[in-house]
Amino acid sequence: MKHGFRYLIVIGTVLVSPMALAHDHSSTAGFVAGVMHPVTGIDHLLALMLVGVFIGRRVSSRWIAVSGILLAIAAGVAGGFLLGANAWMEAAVILSLPLFITMQWLNNRCIVNLAVTTMSMIMFAHGWSHGGQLAGTSTVFVVGLLMMSAAVLIFFSLIGRSVMFRSAALSHAHR
Repeated sequence: MKHGFRYLIVIGTVLVSPMALAHDHSSTAGFVAGVMHPVTGIDHLLALMLVGVFIGRRVSSRWIAVSGILLAIAAGVAGGFLLGANAWMEAAVILSLPLFITMQWLNNRCIVNLAVTTMSMIMFAHGWSHGGQLAGTSTVFVVGLLMMSAAVLIFFSLIGRSVMFRSAALSHAHR
């Protein structure tokens, strides 16, 4: 478990700086573009992956946490759509990856709840940056974005949950 988790951290860290370009305002038209963005937009993929793994490993009510994250993304998209782009949201998107990587070590229940709230706020910024791009365009991109974001979050929360159980079983077997 430790080696696999370390690889996840190293890969995330290596990709953070050069690839977290946030958003270049391209390919935001249509349902298929929305579905593809969470898996081809490296900032979103890494953020969703890290949030999902964290939820799976640390949060007991993971379905509520996943729903809250998706609601935050949707609310952010609506805010950006209605109020336009905001440079602070882009800064939050760029800073989210190092923060999400760091949060993987949190254990205290109270701090975990605060981390999920923080993750929701930052995923709100991810949504906002897309909403700012989408102003005046069709919203089918958002439907695809939310559907695939849900799939990625759930997939990685299940991976996080299995890693947690496997780690617990291995540590119990070594006693």
